[in-house]
Amino acid sequence: MGVVYEYEESEDKTMTNKDFQNLTNTMSEKLGKETAAKIADDLGTMISDNSEMNKTIKAKEAEIEKLQKTNEMLTAANGQLLQQVAMGFEEKTEVKEETEKKPFNFHSVFDEKGNFIK
Repeated sequence: MGVVYEYEESEDKTMTNKDFQNLTNTMSEKLGKETAAKIADDLGTMISDNSEMNKTIKAKEAEIEKLQKTNEMLTAANGQLLQQVAMGFEEKTEVKEETEKKPFNFHSVFDEKGNFIK
């Protein structure tokens, strides 16, 4: 079994660039100069990829934080708007004045001879 390299944990529990560089240097020392020279390009690629990955993670974390703040602000504004606007719509019904119903008078539509009055 090999020695487990212990690194300092940052706040977000990821390996820092310094820790990663120390780990690759420790690996190179353990392997010896000849073997380390054979994998130097691979180690260099790992170091640069780790650095880029850490930059991407920090950028994404900043974007997430910004979006969370915007979400909180929009939620607060939405709540204020809901307090200003009535929650339901009331249907307005027009009240028709009911006139008294008069019984139908046949004498008003027919003349004396029974003809329909226009």
